[in-house]
This record gives sequence, C-alpha cells and structure tokens, in this order.
Amino acid sequence: MTNTARTRMAVAELTATLTTDFDVPAVLQAVAGHARAGFDAYSAVVVLLDQSATGEPTVRQVAEALRSDIAADPRLHSTGPALSSARDGVVAMIGDIVAEQNPRWGPYRQQAMAAGLRGVRAFPVTAFDIPLGSLVVHTEDPWGTMRPNDFGQILADLVALALSAGRTESRRVSTAETVEAVLRGTTVLSFAVGVLAEYFQLGIEPARERLIRLARAHGRTTIAHAREIVAAQRASPADPAVSGALHEPPELAPPRHIDF
Repeated sequence: MTNTARTRMAVAELTATLTTDFDVPAVLQAVAGHARAGFDAYSAVVVLLDQSATGEPTVRQVAEALRSDIAADPRLHSTGPALSSARDGVVAMIGDIVAEQNPRWGPYRQQAMAAGLRGVRAFPVTAFDIPLGSLVVHTEDPWGTMRPNDFGQILADLVALALSAGRTESRRVSTAETVEAVLRGTTVLSFAVGVLAEYFQLGIEPARERLIRLARAHGRTTIAHAREIVAAQRASPADPAVSGALHEPPELAPPRHIDF
C-alpha cells in the first residue's frame, strides 16, 4: 500500500514547487500523479467547482492521473462523492462500493461498479473556508485501512495553496479568478498533450511527461510551452513539429578551440 518515504518525497517536491514561479495547472497534474501512485489507485483526479455555471453546482476536471490510458466514465468525477466533497467542503467516501448497502449516490455506485471500481475517497479543496473542489481517488479494491487519509488531505490542501497563490505576477488576484484561469489553462494543456500523443503515437501519460520535459528543455513553464505547441499545430496542422516546439532544442555548438 502507501509507501511513507514516497509520500514524504511527494509532499517535499510539491511544497518546493510552490516556492517558485509555477504553473497552477502543472501543480494540479503533479498532485494527481502523486495521489494515484501514493494510494496505488486506479485513478486520481482534481475537480474544481465551476463558479460560472448557473443552477445546480457543477465541477470540471482539471487534472487526471490514470493507471493506464483507459479512462473511467467521466461521470464518476462529476457526481457522487466528487461533487459532494467539492460542494460541501467535506471528505466523501465509500469503503467498498460492492459490499456496502447504501442508497446514497445510487447512479454513481452503478457506474463505478460497471467500471470495476470498489473504493473511493474525495478530499475537499477549500481556501478561506470556501469550497473550491476536491481530489478524487478511485481504487479497484476496497479502500481498507492501509491507505492514510491524511496524505490525501495534505495533497488537497496543497491544491488550495496553489490556487490561493497563483503565479508570481498575479499574487493579488482573487482565488475565484485563479480558478477560472486554471479552467482555461487546463484546456491548453489537454490540447498540447493531445498533439504530442498523436504526433509521437504515445499514450496520454507518456505524452504528459514529454510535455513537462520539453518545457524544461526550452526553459519555459509547462503551460507556456503548451501554448507554443498549440500555436505550432494551428500554424502547421500537417506537421506541427516544423516550429521546433515538439522537440528538444538543439545542443549548443561546442566552443571553438583557440591556439595561442
């Protein structure tokens, strides 16, 4: 189950990132990845409340980490425990979807069982006592007692810190505006990952990792490089790699040898 050393490294990496000039969507994706690995889960996603929606509260998925490239029914992350946790600001859980006889979240339970899932925890993301979203973790086995809930809540709290802080140049922007910016940025990241996946014939997770490596190699934040890839795709749909955004930059030429 959860490895203590691994969880400590995950928290250390995320807190270190939050002291730098970071991209919020990239941090949320890192949180999802650490949650999936740390809980040995089928999937981990971050959902945020869509404040612009009218009527009943809705959530939108902004980060996702999967055991494989086959995603579960997206309704599992917009209904049931995910929505309840995001809306009410509380932990929502089911220890064993198959064994428990509980009428709550009936349609969700049917969808989860159809996907072969057994356990779920949704950890609330709140800032200044305001519910913002949740970190939702699904497992293929019952949740059990070996998965520490405090790790999930720590990750959810780090999401809240990222949303509250935002990027360096926008520290004074309200949390609500930061959430809106994340929802927009997530679209750019998803498009760029799709371009890389199609061009290099990769799965979604390897394409995400390639995007992060490319951004580092080019000296950009992840979302800034994602915008470069989107621009390259639009400028040259037949071959987006022409601009160089899909490959690492060429190595610098070695210095000339000077004889004295």
